[in-house]
Amino acid sequence: MRRTRELTAAVLIPLVLSLLVWGPLWSWALLVGLACGAALWEFQSLVRASGWLAPRALSLVLFAALLGAAYLGSAPLLVAAAGAAVVAIPTLVLLAAPKEPVWLGSAAGTTFATLYVGAGGAAVIALRGIGWETVLFLLGIVWAGDSAAYYVGSKLGKRRLAPVVSPKKSWEGFWGQIVAGAVFGALLAVVLPRVPGTLVVAAAIGALLGAFMSVVAVVGDLVESTFKRSCAVKDSGGLLPGHGGLLDRLDSLLYASPVLYGILTLLPELRPR
Repeated sequence: MRRTRELTAAVLIPLVLSLLVWGPLWSWALLVGLACGAALWEFQSLVRASGWLAPRALSLVLFAALLGAAYLGSAPLLVAAAGAAVVAIPTLVLLAAPKEPVWLGSAAGTTFATLYVGAGGAAVIALRGIGWETVLFLLGIVWAGDSAAYYVGSKLGKRRLAPVVSPKKSWEGFWGQIVAGAVFGALLAVVLPRVPGTLVVAAAIGALLGAFMSVVAVVGDLVESTFKRSCAVKDSGGLLPGHGGLLDRLDSLLYASPVLYGILTLLPELRPR
């Protein structure tokens, strides 16, 4: 399992980073759309596993509209797409006339899945619009923290972090992830070009932001685990050997990307120049 996990990461990470840094924005948006679209498909399978309806075609169309709005940088279109999801999906569930009383779960589950994955994917595209450095900063923190949590938790983990939701996660792994996020945040803030401020200021801001985003990533991981626990499944899918499904791999990123985009919107002086 461990070797398969590392081999999958070794193949995918260079491909993703190459496209991020040297590819045009449309190619990055396409990659995000394909990956998040597969994650949404898996989420829809969780909804169906709960005995609810999940109108996949409409959900995917509205998801694509959310990402398209982010690619175009249009806030009105983004709001319109989100509003359409809130209105159209429950309406389609109503018209499907299910024989069992599953309207609320079907409408709420599918609408949430569409907005959850769509908002995260849209934020990743919007961050790339600001600059590839912002996405690389986030990816570095999430990946480094995830790896640190896995290895520290495997070697030193004794106290369970969330025994009901995710029994394998430990407080030792959690703190390993926070430390790794802070260290990599500081390093990336210093190494990446066009990061504002002196080296000391950039490193301090990077460490604080890295630690905070690591906490957000942990919460995102645990939240996605609650979805799977509710459906009595271990992994959202089996697309990535050693990692489970794409939703399993993107959960932290989907949760953290809107938060980072919000921070850079409220504090534009932190954006790369």
